[in-house]
Amino acid sequence: MKNILFICAIAIGFTACKKTEGEGGTSVIEGQVYKIYTFQATTGEWDTTYFQLDAGKDVFIIYGDDKSEVYDDKFETDYNGKYHFEYLRKGDYTLYTYADSTDNSNVKYEFPVFKHVTITSNNSTNKVADFVIEKNQ
Repeated sequence: MKNILFICAIAIGFTACKKTEGEGGTSVIEGQVYKIYTFQATTGEWDTTYFQLDAGKDVFIIYGDDKSEVYDDKFETDYNGKYHFEYLRKGDYTLYTYADSTDNSNVKYEFPVFKHVTITSNNSTNKVADFVIEKNQ
């Protein structure tokens, strides 16, 4: 009888503790944010003038892949536009930052730019494709 109770307790312990996305792991997500400045040439074609690392930009992380959720954490980019989220468990994550833009009426607004990341193993560093924000001049 004791053996059956012991086996049931172990089985319940293994099935009750499913760990979801979030903090408490050993993995890292990192990347960089930068802007590409473009202009329209006299020929009507768009051309790139230069790019700039975007320091002081907030990058947000959502634990899961639902873009409509409220963010769980944020990181302000350093002087090189780099961000770094650490101590993450295996699972799906959504990262986003805001791009600055100006419409034809010279009204400035922001819109979100999303990236999806899946961490498949512990003790891993996941380099995300950088956030490239195009800024028209």
